[in-house]
Amino acid sequence: MKLKTTALTLALLALGACGPGGGGGGGGVTGCNLSGTIDTQVTLTPSACNPYHVTGDLYVEEPGKLVIEPGTTLEFAQDTGLYVSGHGALVAVGTAADKILFTGASKTRGYWNGVVFQSFANSFDNELKYAVIEYAGADEKWDGGAFGYYRAAVELEEEARTKMTYTLVRESEGFGVFMANDAFFGADSSPDGDFAHNTLTQNAAGPIAIYENKVGHLDASNDFSGNDTGHDYVYVGAGYTDIPTQTWQNLNVPYLIMDKASVGNGELLTIEAGTTLVFDQDAGLEAYGDAAAIKAIGTPSAYITFTGKQPIKGYWAGLHFDDSDSADNVLRYVIVEYGGGEDGFLGADAMGNIVVSSSGNASHQRITIEDSTVRYSLHWGISVAQETADTINNVTYDGNNDGDYQKRP
Repeated sequence: MKLKTTALTLALLALGACGPGGGGGGGGVTGCNLSGTIDTQVTLTPSACNPYHVTGDLYVEEPGKLVIEPGTTLEFAQDTGLYVSGHGALVAVGTAADKILFTGASKTRGYWNGVVFQSFANSFDNELKYAVIEYAGADEKWDGGAFGYYRAAVELEEEARTKMTYTLVRESEGFGVFMANDAFFGADSSPDGDFAHNTLTQNAAGPIAIYENKVGHLDASNDFSGNDTGHDYVYVGAGYTDIPTQTWQNLNVPYLIMDKASVGNGELLTIEAGTTLVFDQDAGLEAYGDAAAIKAIGTPSAYITFTGKQPIKGYWAGLHFDDSDSADNVLRYVIVEYGGGEDGFLGADAMGNIVVSSSGNASHQRITIEDSTVRYSLHWGISVAQETADTINNVTYDGNNDGDYQKRP
């Protein structure tokens, strides 16, 4: 986390022409410098300074509020950033015609650090709307989780929150957006259009890094395409927390699952028709517990695809239903391919693209698989425990090494 190193300074050059809150004067004022700590309400307006020059790190701390009016430009010096903490608030709400611009003094990727909602920066007033954030991502951070070292133009750290809509994030040296697994877009943990209509493009590491339990925040109205070659994915950090009940929408790029993602007992993961989930090596997706479920129902024209990042048999672990007796375990119009790899909990005789297992603590399991393709598994196409109530209809198999279907004794 970046630590504050300066005392209170908010220097507005040519102050005589700028009234309180940035107003006053005729024709606008240039050469306005910002740095240090804001702990009162400050309003920036383009009629006062165009652009504002951020010459040192700028901090918004409780009870401060930084309000940025439509059409305002903030130009950041090298390796500087905008940091929001506690109940301090950043309100940067532009319009479609007059966007707010956060940019570097040099139009070079990674020139400045970015907009950072620091740990516990959870004011409900935080908002980015009709903003452009570009050429950031200088500051390398350590996640301590799935992402390790990372860079991002917009960061939500532990317990931070902001609304973010109609905003363009581009030319980051890292991700466009990074979101910690206990951060929030908007008021609560459910998606209510508080991360929508954004464009995250031309970023070096990809559009967004997000954890499995927060993926439901992502609205299909966002555009995540056009990033550097090989990075047009929504990067999903997995293996650190359970997935709550939520829907993963059909985005315009695939999800890349980076480890084993788990749906907890009593929770339902719904995957929309047309969605593609790509799995890193040895990654997987499981539902564990009697009432956990994965529902993936595509259509004849919009299959849901579960595949490996590389087209190699056994590249990823596959879909695993462990002790789940939920009627919501439905795979229909899906393609499951290149799985059946390392699982860590199952022997080779039970590995496959789709596995239903029992720990011995559940009386039986349940799954429906229909109108789907299961292919190129290193082991079985489908492998289910003996007591499983399985409904399997119109499944096409191809290239599964150990066989297409087994019910294990």
